Amino acid sequence: MLTAMHVINDTDDPYFTYLQAGAYAQHKPSGVPCDAAFNCFPPHLSESGTIALAVIITLSGLAISVLACWYCILLFWGDKL
Repeated sequence: MLTAMHVINDTDDPYFTYLQAGAYAQHKPSGVPCDAAFNCFPPHLSESGTIALAVIITLSGLAISVLACWYCILLFWGDKL
């Protein structure tokens, strides 16, 4: 209710009606902000961490391929084994 009374009785224009064009450009910060949307310092893996990750991904892919081939062999030729 107090807000409504203030809106009705206020004679001043809002602040954005008397801003000069380009006034913000003087104070605008440069660069990219550091927050969750813009990661300023991306994490880096060490060389051993990169090698370990590559080995794990390669072995996991190999295991999935072997299991898929074994499943296909059992599915199509299981009764002949």
